[in-house]
Amino acid sequence: MSFVYPHINLVALLIAAVAQFCLGFVWYSGMTPIGKTWMAGIGVPDQGGQPGAEMAIFPVSSLVAAWAVSLVIAWSGAAGITQAILAAWVVAAAVTVQAISTGVATSKNTMTLHAINVGYLFVGYAIMGIIIGTIR
Repeated sequence: MSFVYPHINLVALLIAAVAQFCLGFVWYSGMTPIGKTWMAGIGVPDQGGQPGAEMAIFPVSSLVAAWAVSLVIAWSGAAGITQAILAAWVVAAAVTVQAISTGVATSKNTMTLHAINVGYLFVGYAIMGIIIGTIR
């Protein structure tokens, strides 16, 4: 199944976006030590797993990220899971460098918070690479 670009599998793209979004839900929630550290670091009390309205942007951003990963995997000719993950990490590196440089310059976040965010991006993009690289 293709959408706009014949080399993109829409099903894989949607599954990858949902997987990354679900990872973020767990990663940043109070259910995990990482989430608890992140919440304490940004000064947000544990809401008992109830996300705020600001979370509505994340499904859209996960979809855009999965689309970008799909394009890079297709354009690079990545073959196999390892190459798909590496192609996904190219996108993650570009996003991370910009996000961190902006965040460091404009926020008062600690390096721990930046490390949590970078970890989420690289794990999430690896998952997207695995899914998109597998479902072609």
